[in-house]
Amino acid sequence: VGSRLRETRTEDALTYELHPLCTLFPRVEGVEFDALVSDIRANGLRQPIVLHGGMILDGGNRYRACQKAGVEPEFIDFDGDNIVSFVLSANLHRRHLSAGQQAAIVASAQDWAKAQTHGGSRRGGQAATLPVETVAGRAAQSGASERTQRMADKVAKANPDLAKRVAHGEVSLPKAVQQVEQKVGKPEKKPD
Repeated sequence: VGSRLRETRTEDALTYELHPLCTLFPRVEGVEFDALVSDIRANGLRQPIVLHGGMILDGGNRYRACQKAGVEPEFIDFDGDNIVSFVLSANLHRRHLSAGQQAAIVASAQDWAKAQTHGGSRRGGQAATLPVETVAGRAAQSGASERTQRMADKVAKANPDLAKRVAHGEVSLPKAVQQVEQKVGKPEKKPD
């Protein structure tokens, strides 16, 4: 991944926002979140929360669980070259996500990375190389088929908010594609 993580520290009474890349992933809720809180309360935080630019890049669920458990979180700073690759590597395959959700996350991360290369500050790895330039490469990264990845890319390009809803499991990828196509007014196929 090409990342380096700097010192571990704790910080009192600070509240951190989630980095936009961290928000691509659905939050852990319900029984799964309660189990994380119980584990952290019993065993402490085992993996520090990664910060970038004063925001949580990785560990948003652990951060919330520490707050609820009354455990002081530990933080490390991301000090690598490619925050997109780091976030995808750290989160994409350790969660129970559908192929459509994974493809939508990769497509959304790709669009975020492209947006960072147009103007604005290029410091701190924000204009890092794009994770994958081809559909085949993005599909390999997401674990989805190329067809599924193309669908997710289409949704992310046409409606980033809808792609985020797919990533969070609120809308299926096929339904999102239908919504995008209806909005564009794609002509219907004529019967053969």
